[in-house]
Amino acid sequence: MYRVNTLALAIACALSSAVSAQVAENGADNRNENLEEVNVTVSPLAKPADAVAAPVSVLKGDELRKSAAATLGQTLDSQLGVANASFGGGVGLPVIRGQSANRVKILSDNLDVADASNTSSDHAASIEPLLANSIEILRGPAALRYGSGAIGGVVNVIDGRIPTVVPEAIEGAVEMRHDTANGQDAGVFRLQGGAGNLAWYLDGVYRENGNTQIPGLAIREHEEHEHEGEEGEDHHEHEEEFNTDGFVGNTSARAKSGSAGLSWITDSGFVGFSVNRLENNYGIPLGTHEHHHEDEEGEEHALEEGHEEEHEEHGPGAVRIDLAQTRYDLKGEHDFNSDYWDKLSFRLGHNDYEHVELEAHEDHFHEGTRFTNKAWESRVELTHDDGGEWRGAYGLQLSRKDFAAIGDEAFIRPSVTDSIGAFTMKEREWGKWHMDLGARLENVTIDPEYGSDKDFDLIGLSGAIQYFLAEHQHLSLGLTSAERAPVAEELFADGAHLAESRYLIGSEDLDKENSVNLELGYHHHNQEASGWHAARIEASVFYNRIADYIYAANTGLVDEESEFDIYGYQNRDATFYGAEASVQFPLTNGLSVTLFGDSVRASFDERIAGQSSEVPRLPPLRYGFALGGDYANWNWQWRNTHATAQDRPGAFEEATDAYTRMDLSAQYNFKLAGNDAVLFANARNLLDEEIRNATSLLRDFAPEAGRSIEAGVRFHF
Repeated sequence: MYRVNTLALAIACALSSAVSAQVAENGADNRNENLEEVNVTVSPLAKPADAVAAPVSVLKGDELRKSAAATLGQTLDSQLGVANASFGGGVGLPVIRGQSANRVKILSDNLDVADASNTSSDHAASIEPLLANSIEILRGPAALRYGSGAIGGVVNVIDGRIPTVVPEAIEGAVEMRHDTANGQDAGVFRLQGGAGNLAWYLDGVYRENGNTQIPGLAIREHEEHEHEGEEGEDHHEHEEEFNTDGFVGNTSARAKSGSAGLSWITDSGFVGFSVNRLENNYGIPLGTHEHHHEDEEGEEHALEEGHEEEHEEHGPGAVRIDLAQTRYDLKGEHDFNSDYWDKLSFRLGHNDYEHVELEAHEDHFHEGTRFTNKAWESRVELTHDDGGEWRGAYGLQLSRKDFAAIGDEAFIRPSVTDSIGAFTMKEREWGKWHMDLGARLENVTIDPEYGSDKDFDLIGLSGAIQYFLAEHQHLSLGLTSAERAPVAEELFADGAHLAESRYLIGSEDLDKENSVNLELGYHHHNQEASGWHAARIEASVFYNRIADYIYAANTGLVDEESEFDIYGYQNRDATFYGAEASVQFPLTNGLSVTLFGDSVRASFDERIAGQSSEVPRLPPLRYGFALGGDYANWNWQWRNTHATAQDRPGAFEEATDAYTRMDLSAQYNFKLAGNDAVLFANARNLLDEEIRNATSLLRDFAPEAGRSIEAGVRFHF
């Protein structure tokens, strides 16, 4: 049934092009006019999202404010091709077309966030979505411009920390919101101003929440296929001891962040500097690490009824992450105003990141493993446009990451990773055709604290061609070959990781990955049109073969000392394929209807005795519809999403059930003392479904939030 649905979605993508060709047949001839005014920064060539050959989504404005949540994965979960790899309420990482962690690069204004979110699923991304101006999602390989870690996609969070224009007057915004899903209270402010050539910026956010409320039990009963006999019975008893009803224990969180920026701006460019401080303390759901905590007599500690809060904050068994980061950024641009050279831009970022895994013992927390990452990255890009056939960009990227894990459970040895990459991108157009070409050379060196260095030379090539059927309507075909070097944890991991309840074993013999991705896409969007000509259609079909795909395979074995399942990193050829489609039709009286769906399948090319042929933790097929209304002062949307069961979970993994999620959002715009203000409300999971994300390592211990309402107010001045 799943295979049939995938095929049906792919066919729908193809058919949509023929339908839309008729819809837009009467469009204008000049396709360079009336495109979106805002260019996406994931293209160095100043192109709007509608004109980029690769599948790009941009979340901004009211849509971003409506979707913004405590984690990046939760914020992007409703986007085409993007799923949420949650790890309790404090962590949510984006999964793009089944790719995550070291294959999806999370950027802060085009530079790597350089935290520890790619080393483990319990590590939160050091990004505050509530402070974002926009979020760009590039689905598919983006390694050409951003390097080895972007072989599966890019999430670029754009903020205003470094001003690029001088405001005419002091501007600002204040927002307050409350969410019943976990009792979260959040407040955000922005302030910017300037005079002459100087512009400044300030922002801040504070949020605090309790346990995540859910329908039913947090820990679901397991089929003890990996733990038989007496050991399996003990495991089941431990689950019951740590289970909670109606909430997920130890999922409270508290975070605060603040930024300041300053820029000098002239007619030919700008240079600016910003600093950001982020502190985030969040809990790991109970039950995932129950084997590891014993008192002096060797007895397990259970959750006592009526004392869940005390247990969460001070009792035995709880693990919390205490994260702190200070980030510095320097950014500048210079416009040449010449006949050939267009613009020179540079970025330099330094990040001082650390987090500590706090383990609760009796009435206090004990410091466990400390993770640190002192990193810097620089990027220089030079673009040209002679007004003739070709325009393009040249770029140079340098980075260094000094990563360490210190403590009794330091499962990764300290290492320094250096990377240098150079790339070029070219494009030209003739008639109704548009072509993009690109190439990248990169060297990655990993120097562990002890042992031999690892050195990898990487090559990336890409080509795409677009054919414009009408002004705002095009077909695209792209082919990308990109390579990824294994990272430190994949090479050198060797030990138990308490928060994940896994024993990880790396392999120093890992080869680099090679991804060959073929993509066929269709896009139609004419925001200046009316009636059926204003239909917005986006569809794509992709096929991605990854040679020497690196993943942590569940061996089915258990480490005797920690009692954790053993996962070993290995190379194995894999093939990913899928489809995405979204069709929005305007109706009468401000109404519109949207149909959407996405699907990804992946399997290993060769069968190995005793191992599953399915790639683990993939998102299921999703499809649904949304009905919305947009009027002078208010708008609303009713959205229904159905996710099918994921019955191909991979070796020693549990399947997840199907669910239907219904959401309703509304906002009302009004004036307050002459300034703009917005009241907004979001009702989520109205059917109170038990939702366990197939992409989550904790899907058996921490389902998503049940029925909830989030409401707030936003003021602009």
